[in-house]
Amino acid sequence: MRKFHRCYQLLTVLSLTFLASLTGCGSTESSKATSRDGQTLDSVVLMLNWYPEVEHGGFYAAKVHGIFEQFGLDVEIRPGGPSSPVAQELLTGRAQFAIGNADDVLLFREQQADIVALLAPVQNTPRCILVHAESAAKDLSSLAGMTLQANVGRPFVDYMQHLGLLRDVKVVPYSGSIANFIADKNTAIQAYSFSEPLLAAQQGVNSRSMMLSDVGFNPYASCLLATRQSITQNADLVRRMVHACQQGWQKYLQQPEQTNALILQLNTHAMTAQALEEGVKALRPLCLPQDTDAGTIGQMSLQRWRTLAEQFVELGLSTTERAAPEKAFTTEFLRSDVGEL
Repeated sequence: MRKFHRCYQLLTVLSLTFLASLTGCGSTESSKATSRDGQTLDSVVLMLNWYPEVEHGGFYAAKVHGIFEQFGLDVEIRPGGPSSPVAQELLTGRAQFAIGNADDVLLFREQQADIVALLAPVQNTPRCILVHAESAAKDLSSLAGMTLQANVGRPFVDYMQHLGLLRDVKVVPYSGSIANFIADKNTAIQAYSFSEPLLAAQQGVNSRSMMLSDVGFNPYASCLLATRQSITQNADLVRRMVHACQQGWQKYLQQPEQTNALILQLNTHAMTAQALEEGVKALRPLCLPQDTDAGTIGQMSLQRWRTLAEQFVELGLSTTERAAPEKAFTTEFLRSDVGEL
């Protein structure tokens, strides 16, 4: 089943890449809009990789607080879900920008989609496995006998299997709902540390988050993505988008209230105001690890990308050539100091 799923994804992205090369799809030129004060704006689409949540907070903050407009941008943010067609939207030009994790980027590139990370606001992965607080599973090596709801085909699942962490574990698809987790103490779920644990607590279930970073899997999260074609053809627009998103993230981590109100309005999947409020608190240290200056938010390093690429090659998810980390990201458009808002 996993091989078929991956093969299907591969054919889909390869087909879109080939079609774009023949037809000129994906040219990603922006249209124009006019702001309330008469300013001409470049209209672009930003495709999310999931339902609106705190991991998208900085992008929504840039919209809520008019930061996009300050950089001459009119940004439509399109919500995603469990099967968000991030690569497809970028390759066809239906979206000029998208959100994805660093491991997504390497998967896309293995499928010959020349997609590049521009900004990494979440420095340490929030990816975790969630169990009930009273579960006998105290760490990721003690899941045997449990059912794990996880998206098979995701690199973190392969990584766990490679380490032998999923022996005698029944892995079933994760729909994005925590209902089965709430009902069954023997069920574990894939989660983000600032989301599902808080939603479970809202329903009276205490949980334990076992972080994937603790076993060495730590890709950047919530990265801003674009195609290399878009970067080449629209360098000024890309630069303005990156700068606006950096400021948006700085604003969100400082003053999330207005942005959370919008996210709550847009997310109809059991999201609550308290979960968003607590989620930002849990998100901050992931965005700004110890000794990190808020003015440098979103930076990336070649060493981090190299580590992930080496893991992909070791897992058989990519070839050395296609996993080339120096091609998967660029810091060209990042400001080294976002400055005061």
